[in-house]
Amino acid sequence: MPTQLYLYHLIAFLASMTVVLWCTPVVKSIGLKSGHVDRPNERKIHQRPMVRLGGISIFGGTLTALLIVWWTGGFGLLPFDKEWEVWGVTLGGIAFFIIGLLDDLFNLSAFGRLIMQSSVAGIAWGVGVRIDFLSIPFDGLVEIDPWLSLPITIIWLVGMANAINWIDGLDGLAAGVSGIAAVVMLIVALFMEQSAAALIAAALAGG
Repeated sequence: MPTQLYLYHLIAFLASMTVVLWCTPVVKSIGLKSGHVDRPNERKIHQRPMVRLGGISIFGGTLTALLIVWWTGGFGLLPFDKEWEVWGVTLGGIAFFIIGLLDDLFNLSAFGRLIMQSSVAGIAWGVGVRIDFLSIPFDGLVEIDPWLSLPITIIWLVGMANAINWIDGLDGLAAGVSGIAAVVMLIVALFMEQSAAALIAAALAGG
């Protein structure tokens, strides 16, 4: 991995963190004034309404960080296929964010949300964001057939998106779990010299 890429990982992390710290109070104020809040119920631990639009800050920070890295030439240090994968993940993230935002604003039905998420995951698979190998205990990495890769990728992407949504019963819980996961992915990606994955993880970790 080119040494200069490590600098871009740091830039992505710091840029994302700066945007999130600046945006969060603004988004909170807008959410409270507009009434887009998560009210207490039997599944929620919080005792007062909490703003439902916190994902805007995290998404804004992550996207801004990646755009800054791209604008300053960081993507040019990646192999062409890896640069394309970063754009694929970014566009897929935008689509998933829009679905989540629509759900926060209009309370989409579970079936409608599932159909939209599955469609986005299928498109992401088509542009190269796919699971081609499975780690089998005592057997190492096993390559899977393309026809099996598609459903596994869709199930994983949709499952992860909804898993984060389901654990969001405590203010900051989903963001905290996602942040820890992003840091772990960043460390693993750096050790494995997966520069593109590390770049995305750094931007997410900063949020």
